[in-house]
Amino acid sequence: MKKKCSIVFLLTAAIAVGTACRPAPADDTTALPPAGQLPGQTGKAAVTLEHFPSRVHAFIWRNWGLVPQERLAEVLQTTVQNVRKTAADMGLERTPETDPVWLSPKGYITVLRRNWHLLPYEQILQLLDLTQEELEWRLYEDDFLFVKLGNIKPACAPLYWEKPTARMKKECREIAALAKAHRAHDPVPRFDFFRDIPPQDQARMTRPGKAPEGLRMAFSYCAEYGDPLMDPHQESYSDELLGQLAAQGINAVWVHSVLRMLVEPSGPFPGDKDYRTRRKHLQTLVDRAAKHGIRVMLYVNEPRALPQRWFDTPERKQFAGVTEKELQALCTSDPRVLQWLTDSFRSLFEDVSGLGGVFTITMSENLTNCASHNHAEQCARCASRPYEAIIAEVNNAIAEGVLTGNPDARVLVWDWKWNDALTGKIIDRLDKRCTLMCVSEWSLPIDRGGISSNVSEYSLSAVGPGPWATGHWALAAKAGLRTAAKVMVNNTWELGSIPVIPAMDLIARHAQQLAGLGVTDAMMTWSLGGYPSVNYAVFQRILSGEALGTDDLDPVLRQMAEEYYGKQSGPAVRAAWKVFSEGFSEYPYYIGTLYRGPQHMGPANLFYRQPSGWKSTMVGIPYDDLTSWRSIYPADVYIGQNRKVAEAFARGADILDRALSQETDPAVRQKLAVDLRRAQAIKCHFRAIVNQSAFILHRDAGDTAGMKQALEEELENVCEYLPLLDADPTLGYESSNHYFFVRGDLIEKIINLKWILSNLPSESQ
Repeated sequence: MKKKCSIVFLLTAAIAVGTACRPAPADDTTALPPAGQLPGQTGKAAVTLEHFPSRVHAFIWRNWGLVPQERLAEVLQTTVQNVRKTAADMGLERTPETDPVWLSPKGYITVLRRNWHLLPYEQILQLLDLTQEELEWRLYEDDFLFVKLGNIKPACAPLYWEKPTARMKKECREIAALAKAHRAHDPVPRFDFFRDIPPQDQARMTRPGKAPEGLRMAFSYCAEYGDPLMDPHQESYSDELLGQLAAQGINAVWVHSVLRMLVEPSGPFPGDKDYRTRRKHLQTLVDRAAKHGIRVMLYVNEPRALPQRWFDTPERKQFAGVTEKELQALCTSDPRVLQWLTDSFRSLFEDVSGLGGVFTITMSENLTNCASHNHAEQCARCASRPYEAIIAEVNNAIAEGVLTGNPDARVLVWDWKWNDALTGKIIDRLDKRCTLMCVSEWSLPIDRGGISSNVSEYSLSAVGPGPWATGHWALAAKAGLRTAAKVMVNNTWELGSIPVIPAMDLIARHAQQLAGLGVTDAMMTWSLGGYPSVNYAVFQRILSGEALGTDDLDPVLRQMAEEYYGKQSGPAVRAAWKVFSEGFSEYPYYIGTLYRGPQHMGPANLFYRQPSGWKSTMVGIPYDDLTSWRSIYPADVYIGQNRKVAEAFARGADILDRALSQETDPAVRQKLAVDLRRAQAIKCHFRAIVNQSAFILHRDAGDTAGMKQALEEELENVCEYLPLLDADPTLGYESSNHYFFVRGDLIEKIINLKWILSNLPSESQ
């Protein structure tokens, strides 16, 4: 266990994060810059996009169809006619009116990421139609967005229209030929996620009248993360989505919350003028979810630190705690802060009738209590106090408020990043009405390709529970607390941009082992993994005890495959699940490979003829940073393990393809077609890792023949992916990152690969 903690610490220091949902915590990412500045402007030059004739061409290409043409013209200080002419020169089709969702809280990250190396902040604000304050808030509060962008803003000169030269026109003609050769044929609109999930079919996967015995909690697949309760339409949780989740046995959903946005200001303590609006919308959501048998839970990481300037009054200075850059904690060793926590949660749970409960994080994520980032010694009050007392007090203050406001609510206390040696002392101090939640697979020893390590983040490829969870659950049971497992059932950061990884044997075995320990409560997602899927149904049925008393899960999985896919195709699906599971268990797992690897971008990640000089970012922009991608794995092992995963999904996809060709039932054919596309997409993501890693090795060794082979194989891979992407709007999407890529990015990748191929040095050089 000590080894695991040191690994998390080192990674946290290396990538400035640390969170239960992203790579170990984002400790220093909540620090606001001085008022009036946007962060990360260090002067490091942006990458050069050599495959475009100019930055203007790259800008128009990357924003075509996402941002209104009039806005593009305004940013470039030119006419709409010039923008349209440049787009036409590159073979871009005339587009209808753009969907405003791309500039909304549900899609703007896609636009921001693709312009990060093209525009300075001033023009990004203009493009997104945001004020400086709004962008600052989003960079720091929208799921650690600035960390995902690398904690640095590339230096970009202002971008203005320029008349194309003869060279530019020639290169545009070459791009246009490629664009026209890969024209889309009636692609499914992005964000149209659930057209392939008939609720009446999904309901067959759960037993009528048999509700789960414990909590089965998930997050919305398509939620807004930052401030979702200000949305009057509550698009994060539509009735359609709630019904589909309920059909899979989900009986609770969670919503990201910031306490000060849900309470009115109270004396020296924070609040927000719109708190009543958020409570009203929360009540509506609670009532709608209840109709589906689903309770609403809040994610609680409190009390959130505030800018140091907020404490510039004598009264507030009295309860100021540790500082971290421009942030300062509300010191919970001051009884007034604990009382504010209790009173605030009591008010919220009294006011929002039927609100289902909370789960807490107290030693990670944002700076909260003075011990939350291991700097309690900086606080005069906390320095001499036991660590375990500080952590337990915060959880108990929250629990007291929640359970006074609603005695039927649940309080899940998450031990994420607690000091393992002191966990028992924290547990002994917790309110007995609480439930202790642990990441099930943590600290599990694994071996991949001869490289040994321990699981220190979420994993589907490693089957829990591990020593961390079993040890802490035993302590909780002794103390009289309930226990819950934090698991990931659909996907993880092993591959976050595909909604469902059908490694069903691994998922079923994990559920069976938890059931054998008597664990009945499970949180089944983080910000990713919320897609209504067969994975949910399999997990929850086996967790409910269906396979207890046997080590052979094949009969249960075969039965469930036949229930959902019918007698004819069920056996083939069951065979494919087994192959997928065997392949995914070869994943080159390590916390660094999860968060720094290129798997989420996959076939959309650009190749670089020369080293880019940029470090990969946390599930954001991979660049060509093979050293960070592979982490603890030698390059040949990293490539070999990813190849094993790709080959397994190729074999499994072939099984599904044969089943589809023989199936006659239209409903089953539809389900098989969806599963086949996603299996093929997973294969392509892992092939992309293999191809790009090989290219980088050959490039750095000056091996032109090897570079050429990798380029040609990746070109074939991207072309295979295009029709899959056109048919499935879930591919490339994750709620806290929006779309990692869209169709234009794959065409740009083809342009990128072709350009490098045409500019390779001769093999004799």
